[in-house]
Amino acid sequence: MTPVTARQAAERLEREPCTIRQWAHRYKVRALGRAGRETVYDYGDLATIEWCIWDGQEVPATPEDRDELRAARRETAT
Repeated sequence: MTPVTARQAAERLEREPCTIRQWAHRYKVRALGRAGRETVYDYGDLATIEWCIWDGQEVPATPEDRDELRAARRETAT
């Protein structure tokens, strides 16, 4: 798990921070804690959501389902 704030994730995914926060709420992104006033999210979870949206796939409902999707994608890539 790579911890990131909405602002950091937005920079890496080339999205707006408000979009990241909307995804976090809509898809129940895994929150790892807080850094000051900002929530810290799991970057892998956010990146998987971004990939699903970009690829036109349904976003898995839970962080655990997204973990399984990432693992399956890693297996097919090797």
